[in-house]
Amino acid sequence: MPASSLILPYTVLEKSRKKEFDTSMEFASIFGLAEAGRKKHVFSPEKISFFSKLHYPFWAVPWENGCLIIDGLQTLSSALNYMELPNIELFLNDIEQGQTSREQFRKALDKHAQTFASFSGIEHIPMKALLTDKALLSDISNNVQETFELKADQTGNIIMIPPKLNEDAAGKSSKKLFDLQQRIQSDVKGLEYAAHVLNEIAQFHEQKILREIELANEAFKEEVDKVKPVVEKKVELLLKERDAKIEKMNRAAEAELNAKLREKERRQREQEKLEMQRTEYERRLNIRRRRHGKTGTARLEHSLRTCENKISEVKERINLISRYIEKTRKQNQEDVNKLKYSYQSLIDQERKKIADIQASLESITKAKESENQKLRLATTHIVNLVKQMVEQKRLQEAELKSFAIQLELAQATLLGVPFYIVGYKARDKHRYSVYPPVRIASSEGIVKKIEKTLLGFRLMSRIELLLQPRSKELNKMFIIVLEEKMKADRAFEEALRDLALSNNLLTRVDFKEVLVKGMEELRAEGWIKQEEGAALIKMYA
Repeated sequence: MPASSLILPYTVLEKSRKKEFDTSMEFASIFGLAEAGRKKHVFSPEKISFFSKLHYPFWAVPWENGCLIIDGLQTLSSALNYMELPNIELFLNDIEQGQTSREQFRKALDKHAQTFASFSGIEHIPMKALLTDKALLSDISNNVQETFELKADQTGNIIMIPPKLNEDAAGKSSKKLFDLQQRIQSDVKGLEYAAHVLNEIAQFHEQKILREIELANEAFKEEVDKVKPVVEKKVELLLKERDAKIEKMNRAAEAELNAKLREKERRQREQEKLEMQRTEYERRLNIRRRRHGKTGTARLEHSLRTCENKISEVKERINLISRYIEKTRKQNQEDVNKLKYSYQSLIDQERKKIADIQASLESITKAKESENQKLRLATTHIVNLVKQMVEQKRLQEAELKSFAIQLELAQATLLGVPFYIVGYKARDKHRYSVYPPVRIASSEGIVKKIEKTLLGFRLMSRIELLLQPRSKELNKMFIIVLEEKMKADRAFEEALRDLALSNNLLTRVDFKEVLVKGMEELRAEGWIKQEEGAALIKMYA
């Protein structure tokens, strides 16, 4: 036995059970199961060759705030997958070469756009003897915690199956997981460093581009400051020249219009005089006609017609003058507008010199900003992929940590998990049954519920009601793994059989005494019949 060991109890009471369950009851109930499981063929009935209580060795190796569980017999094994990183060194080399050349940096980003999209491969790392089955680990952890809570003192003859792995070998087996954790942590540091270098170089180029934009702004501002006064002076001259020409055109048009307006006014006065004459002629003519005088009538009629003709001529002339005035005004306005348009074109050409400079600056700024954005997007894409890879690595490390049970120990400790093993023999054939740790049911509850029919059950069914499986996963390990190993490994079978035979409870001096006591206690609780206990005692004691 090593310096530090922890022996788990074989039986644990259900919380509802009030009565104790001593070692003699444990002995008798398991032996009853063993006898009930014996094949009783007429021609070659089996005999129980040995009935032994052994302990399966597990090593609990301290790791951080818990313990790893190592199978001392190396019956159980597992393999962990290590996700291999892409070539970070090549990535860093390409990225760092782009530190002084933006074009080189851009090419490096394009080249490594998918470098961190997936791991380069999967390495399968065998972890022989390391328990990674979380359900089994959980059950072992619960059993250990329960042992501490119950303060179970396991004394007596503790028969441990000699572990293939000693304390040092268990530590070496655990070290493979420690090494894997360190590799993962190193990978995380490498990935984070790669992302850090990438961000630094990207920020360097971003600052450089921003400085280039700033310098371009300064250069264009100087050019605008130089060109703007010249342009403004030219525009001012053009405006003065335009306004002078417009004024000249307006003056010429005004002079011509004023002459026509004066003529129009003269004609209008002439028209008024003629209309007054016509009115006088019409009055005089009417008087002559009322007097029925013919003398002077013809002359007056002639004078009236002549006057009306002159009025028509004056009106026509006035209309011509009015149309001419309107046409002259319209033409002058068109000429002024045309002149304004031509000068505005010249002014726009001058101002375009400044606008072109500003447009050129905007074009350069936009191109620089676009370049910056592309670099930022490409960098962010790679950094995000790296972060995802880091997260996967951390999840893998968390997965490793999940293999540790919550148990704080100062040193590697040998855990002894008890089990009964029964050997049957019929002629030259051997058969084995394994009985893992159990939880003892409440006799009060079950017996009261089915007390009328309980004794009608077969012996095995009754005892199985009493002995509830303590752990499904441990049951699976003992019944499937251990029994299968005995079938597959002849040397292991012989060694285990020899160990069980050398510690055969059937050959103990107090075998009869313990069996009788246990059977009586089981009978008193109503689990076995009087005659069943008597038959077992008679047969084996």
